[in-house]
Parts: sequence; C-alpha cells; structure tokens
Amino acid sequence: MSSKNIWESAKSLLVAFNYENEEQLKDFRKSLDNMLNESNVDRLIIVVNVPKEVDKNTLPPHFLIYYNSPLDFNFWSKLKDVQLETELNRTYDLLVWFGHTETKIFPYVQNSVVQRKIIVNEKDSSFDLQLNAGSEKPSEMLHFVIETLKKISSNE
Repeated sequence: MSSKNIWESAKSLLVAFNYENEEQLKDFRKSLDNMLNESNVDRLIIVVNVPKEVDKNTLPPHFLIYYNSPLDFNFWSKLKDVQLETELNRTYDLLVWFGHTETKIFPYVQNSVVQRKIIVNEKDSSFDLQLNAGSEKPSEMLHFVIETLKKISSNE
C-alpha cells in the first residue's frame, strides 16, 4: 500500500502572501497556476496582504484572490469583507503563509480550520511546519514548498 505525501493529499488550499509590487504578484500567480495544474487541489483561496498605500482596486482582479488591506477592518479590527470571512470559515487541508505575519488578517487566517499550517521564510510556533526557501522569488519559494511537501508522508 502506497502512502500519499502531503502535497498529493491536499484537496483544498489556503494561500496567503504579502504584496510587494505588481511584478511579484504576477510572478506569484503564474508560478502558483503552474504548480496547481499538476496537483490534486480542487479548492483554492489566495489572500494577498496589500499595504494601505496601495489602491487594491488598481490590482488585476481574479476570482480566487482576495486583496486585503488594513483599510478592510473597522475600528474594532473586525473584517469588513463578508465574502472573505465566509471563505476563511471553511475547512482547508493546507495553509501556506508566505512571509511576515504582522497583518490584520493573520488572526482570521490562524482561526481557520486547517489540517496543516505551513509558514515560509518566517518563524511562528503556531504553524505545523516552518520552511526556509532560501529565496524571496515567488517561483523559487513555491517550487521549494511543493517539493518539500512531496517528501513528507501525509499519514492518512
């Protein structure tokens, strides 16, 4: 009997990363698309943390991407985006968080029901796995994460 690895067993994926610029976003989307085409993932949500200085309405729309800014929270740090909040209340097999966690959306993502939580290029003890990709380039980070998850048995 063959055991599946974490990547092969993931059917639902929640990805969060911090926006730097349009080129980085484009590279991230392209790399993620390529990796997901060869995966078993059938449900995906991407949360892109955008600084308040960036007008998220100027960013390219995508039905899987939720652009999230500090301006998307009220005075009491309550998320204003009801649709995103609904998505975060769903269950996921895998969370992959790229970079720092000093964002207002972080507690919402942390409270999502996720089977395995992975953080990349950062340290946080609330994650099951902390990976250092050795690169900040989206394509290299994604490749590293997926290749690493392919090496870990899912024990299911």
